[in-house]
Amino acid sequence: MNRPLQLICVVLCTAALIGSHNTAWAEELRPSVAESFPIGNSGTVCQAQGVAMGAARQSVFDRKWALLCADVAAPIGTAVAVRSAVTSISQVAGDCTTDTSLTLAGVTALIASNCRNRENGLGWRVYSARSGKVTYVVEGLAAYDSALQLMLRGLVADRALPGEIAVASTGAGTGADLAKAQAAISDPQTMLGQGYRRNNAGAYAEAAEFFQPSPSAQTLNTNDDPAERLRQRHELLINRALQLSNLGEFDQSAKLFAQAHEMLGDDPVGSRLRRNFEVIDALNRGDQAGALAVLDQPMPSLATLGIASDEVRLDTVTASSLNVAKRGGVGNVMGQEERLTPAERVMMIDAQADGLRGTMLRIAGQPAQAARLLASAHNQIVGIREGRVISAIRLRSQLLSERALALEAQGENGEAEEMLQAAIDLVNLQYPDSASLNAAQARMASFLLRHGTKDQARQMYQAIVSRTVGNRGALVGMANQMQPYFRLLAEDNNPDAVGQLFLASQLIERPGASDTLAQLARRLQGGDSTASELFRQSLTISREIERGRIAMAALRSAPPTADTASQIATLTAQHDRLLKSQATQLSALSAFPQYRSFSRSYLTADETRAMLGPDEAYLKTVQLGTDVYAIYLSASRSAAWRLASGSAGLSADVSQIRDTISTTLNGVQETYPIDLDTAVKLSDGLLGPVAGDLASVRHLIFEPDGALLQLPVNLLITDQAGVKAYHARVDAGGDEYDFRGIQWLGRGRAISTALSAASFRDARKAPRSNASKAYLGLGKNQPVAKSASPLSLSDDCSWTAATWNRPIADVELREAAKVLGKSNSDVLTGTAFTDSAIKARGDIGQYRIVHFATHGLVTAPREGCPAKPALLTSFGSGDSDGLLQFDEIFDLQLDADLVLLSACDTAGQASLEATREAGLTSGGGQALDGLVRAFIGAGGRQVIASHWPAPDDYGATRRLVSGLFGAKSGETVGHAMQAAQQKLMDDAQTSHPFYWAGFAVIGDGAQSLVTAR
Repeated sequence: MNRPLQLICVVLCTAALIGSHNTAWAEELRPSVAESFPIGNSGTVCQAQGVAMGAARQSVFDRKWALLCADVAAPIGTAVAVRSAVTSISQVAGDCTTDTSLTLAGVTALIASNCRNRENGLGWRVYSARSGKVTYVVEGLAAYDSALQLMLRGLVADRALPGEIAVASTGAGTGADLAKAQAAISDPQTMLGQGYRRNNAGAYAEAAEFFQPSPSAQTLNTNDDPAERLRQRHELLINRALQLSNLGEFDQSAKLFAQAHEMLGDDPVGSRLRRNFEVIDALNRGDQAGALAVLDQPMPSLATLGIASDEVRLDTVTASSLNVAKRGGVGNVMGQEERLTPAERVMMIDAQADGLRGTMLRIAGQPAQAARLLASAHNQIVGIREGRVISAIRLRSQLLSERALALEAQGENGEAEEMLQAAIDLVNLQYPDSASLNAAQARMASFLLRHGTKDQARQMYQAIVSRTVGNRGALVGMANQMQPYFRLLAEDNNPDAVGQLFLASQLIERPGASDTLAQLARRLQGGDSTASELFRQSLTISREIERGRIAMAALRSAPPTADTASQIATLTAQHDRLLKSQATQLSALSAFPQYRSFSRSYLTADETRAMLGPDEAYLKTVQLGTDVYAIYLSASRSAAWRLASGSAGLSADVSQIRDTISTTLNGVQETYPIDLDTAVKLSDGLLGPVAGDLASVRHLIFEPDGALLQLPVNLLITDQAGVKAYHARVDAGGDEYDFRGIQWLGRGRAISTALSAASFRDARKAPRSNASKAYLGLGKNQPVAKSASPLSLSDDCSWTAATWNRPIADVELREAAKVLGKSNSDVLTGTAFTDSAIKARGDIGQYRIVHFATHGLVTAPREGCPAKPALLTSFGSGDSDGLLQFDEIFDLQLDADLVLLSACDTAGQASLEATREAGLTSGGGQALDGLVRAFIGAGGRQVIASHWPAPDDYGATRRLVSGLFGAKSGETVGHAMQAAQQKLMDDAQTSHPFYWAGFAVIGDGAQSLVTAR
């Protein structure tokens, strides 16, 4: 079978981790590595991944790649680059005969051989070709001959080439096989290189994915230097620790830093890098004194490695460089001739430390000292290899920006502006259209705004927003730089300003949400569906676009030659073609819910208002540093305002209210009379400016951010009369738990929760389910003591057996099946309710309503452990772990109009580390972006999830579910839920919000609830 194939084999320069802390940064030089790129864009998906090499192998070859395909869980071949004339360096090819008849376009001095693999007897092809001073050798399974040929042609051309691959495929391979093969050759050096490069471009969430603990190297990993591998694992560990610190998980971060100290003692490079990261960790914790103490610690000298400080000998890392020989194409644009020596790396990292100290001096009110230290640090970096170290660009830009702030504090505004412009120019050369460039330009815009150049600043901010929207990017870690722009727009509060604010607010992505999107993207990328194939094609195009931008930037900044104009014209035409191709790919991808669940798509205020009916409104909040903004859109009005309470005050109010609704003390859940006065205060700040408009709104779509992620908006209060009556009644001896008569926002109007404006649009436009059955209920797990599969508790971070020994009763499942019709419904409980059984069901897409009544585990098992958001199930066979994990949910093939998560905390408060997989905010959050987004990606149109443990008292949850499904067929989901909630509001026993307010409809509550067909 023939499939189109594109081979991309590019050497890219890697660099820097930038901490998310707003006043400090970390950056590290890393050598160049070969990226992992797909070389098949449909059917059999293959990719070429760079393999790190030890010093002992350096004399044999200079660069090496493994060829991976989804059909098999092991590499199908290898490719190497050698700076000598050789015909073969194969260690597995035997019984070879030369094929003299073969020619390949663009390849000269070709030698092709038909062989047998000595180890398994399979057909084996070996190719070699000379290009300039480099010989390329590609070998692998003969069944993948077309992939081998295209790999060789791409290496010689040093660019992407169109082509076809023809292989015999069993169709049994999956994305998991590809992931296993990739893991088998992944090593710390490759993971670090890919992670640093993404950080250097400002793609922090993507970078975080590569700073996970690296799997044990298996086949093709030739770095056999234990000391060097220990250094690399140490570097991965401290990067992971810094990521956790940036997310607010300081206990876990401290644990990893402590492990790093034990792992690597007196290494001069690793110790300094760890010191810098620990400084940022201290700053993240608000401990400037601790940060200075870490900076003042003595560091080991280079003599510990047996190297004099002025010696230029290459270390093992340098010797195993994947970019030793300077090459044409992108290698020439991005690479450098060799890696830094240990002495140079020490100089670079010490300069980084001086920059951190300079930042702290500036914050402490000593700008003159700060400016001098920052200038010295920058000069030290520029002095390394005459300033030609590409991976230091981001660090230099940061130093210039910090120095500009110090100069501004001294009144040297002209020089400060020059420094800021220099920082922009530096980043723009290497990372055009990147998040790093956005950050540099936002600093300049903020400076201009502070000094009264309002129009120019506003134009610069608008350009940042426009570019980010066009690139489908996000403004991650830029709260401080964008805050002045948001304040300016909120103060103007005219329709044009509100529209600009609404668009810009969609680009402010929580770190947790960024991580969730990165997780889902990687899950789709490794899949074997049509959507996965299209997504891999789109990534290929995106990388080609990035290469072209970098090449054009380099040409424009270099001295012009006779060919410059022609080269730029060629690259521009290619860029335009790629953009059109990318648009086509993304249009095709938008049909798939898995892609829509994580793709970045933005709507204007006018587009959003056009979706709303006359009795609907959209209310969005966005937290930006210390500020919180609200934006209100309806068919007849738009408005925006900044909440007076700020993020700290809002967080305190939300915590105060939540603690009276549902809190756990000594393992026991407690509910107290809700703090109505705080609820009124919060309601006035959030709803006051549009209180009059809300009176006519029957369906409110609410997009929360910050602390408001932890609280259902339906319990806000629209009228104080009921509150005064309540206080008078309680003062007279009445029941303080009787809240009848309170005018809740959720009384008389349906509330939908939106993940974003685009997700609301997708939910509103989604076609109805084609499923033939009405209902699938799942819950009441089998306790561990009766499980056929024993629970292993060898891992200190496992959930204890007690977690499985408190199953939620299946009463609501049985009741729902009865209401919807038993003949058209199925209920799985006990031993039938296992994670393995759910994943194996071929008919799970045949149910219009899927209902889970089980525990949602969105917190960490215990302090210092990572969270793995999941739904608890019974234990099954095979690799069952009794949990339906976040990524496993994403892979379910649902076709459901509604997914109901009647579980503990499926949209409620969770630990900060759950950010990694559940999309939580670093200010304390909930699993809204994790479990919920996974179900939307799996094919659920609307999801109903709980903000706190679903209550059993007075049959509250059962009554809610029965009321929801007992609604007249065709009634909207939102109004059916609102009607069921209102019945509980009007019952004295269940009038407390704990019983009725916890469930949130995520998606479009105006969609009809089809209960029968």
